[in-house]
Amino acid sequence: MWWTLMLQLLQLLLQLQMVQSHSLEGLSQHQIPLFRLTQLGVWDSHDRRPNDSSCEGLPAAGATTLNLANRSLERLPSCLPRTLRILDGSHNLLHALSEPVLRRLPELSVLTLHHNRISVLHWDGSTPTGLHELDLSHNLLAELPPCSGLSRSSLSLLSLAGNPLQALQPRTFACFPELQFLNLSCSKLGHIAQEAFAGVDGGPLEALELLDLSGTNLERVESEWIRNLPKLKSLYLRKMPRLKTLEGDIFKMTPNLRLLDCQESPALTSVHTEIFQDTPNLQVLQLQNCNLSSFGPWTVNSSQVLLVSLFGNPLICSCELAWLLLDASKTVLH
Repeated sequence: MWWTLMLQLLQLLLQLQMVQSHSLEGLSQHQIPLFRLTQLGVWDSHDRRPNDSSCEGLPAAGATTLNLANRSLERLPSCLPRTLRILDGSHNLLHALSEPVLRRLPELSVLTLHHNRISVLHWDGSTPTGLHELDLSHNLLAELPPCSGLSRSSLSLLSLAGNPLQALQPRTFACFPELQFLNLSCSKLGHIAQEAFAGVDGGPLEALELLDLSGTNLERVESEWIRNLPKLKSLYLRKMPRLKTLEGDIFKMTPNLRLLDCQESPALTSVHTEIFQDTPNLQVLQLQNCNLSSFGPWTVNSSQVLLVSLFGNPLICSCELAWLLLDASKTVLH
């Protein structure tokens, strides 16, 4: 009996040893690596030098779009494909526009360089003549150069939001006769020269349709500079901490104005509504969350439908406000 049990135990141990032997054989034939090595391209490596402008890893000739965002670049690569039309160099360490590089990109149409360290600009024709959109928002531009001489620029959109700009000098944008959209919001802008929006010949910027001055330090809109924007359709003055009043003949030369947005401007206590007699095409008037206590009537164009937002203002109840409720088909009150 005892010998029988011993034999069974030995057989079991032999079987177990054979199973382990086969298992180890399988592992030797199919080894599982502890680490896998992958090759990183030049533009995927996070430990390369910040000022690396190597051409290695760039797309071949013929590419039209390139994203170089978040690469810690101090300058743009010197051999970008000449066929590029859209280039994103945002969130880098660029200190300048890399003018020699841009001269070699004749097809470039959209250039995005927001959130860099660009502190100096030159409107000297070095940017591609076919450039339509330029985003330089959130850089370190404290001033803008005046335009010198004629320009063939076809730039239609320029964003300078979030720069420490304090003033606009005469003819700042004269190099861009086709400019339609200009964003100067969230800057330290406190002064605009009378001729800031004048062209090279002293005439107005005929094409500009949208101007955003939201979040700046301007205290008033002045007719001297806004008169050079005859095609202006949208004016944004949101969250203006120092804007106190809208008055005078500021819209005398902007009859195409359709939208005026002054919402959340806490210092705005007075709007002389007769200024809107000069805006027969006005459709949207955003004045919510300002500090208005009154809002007088004016003659609205017979074919005009006007949306007025006044909520959040300390309006004093008076008959002066009754006109807003007389014709709901023409005046929509929010």
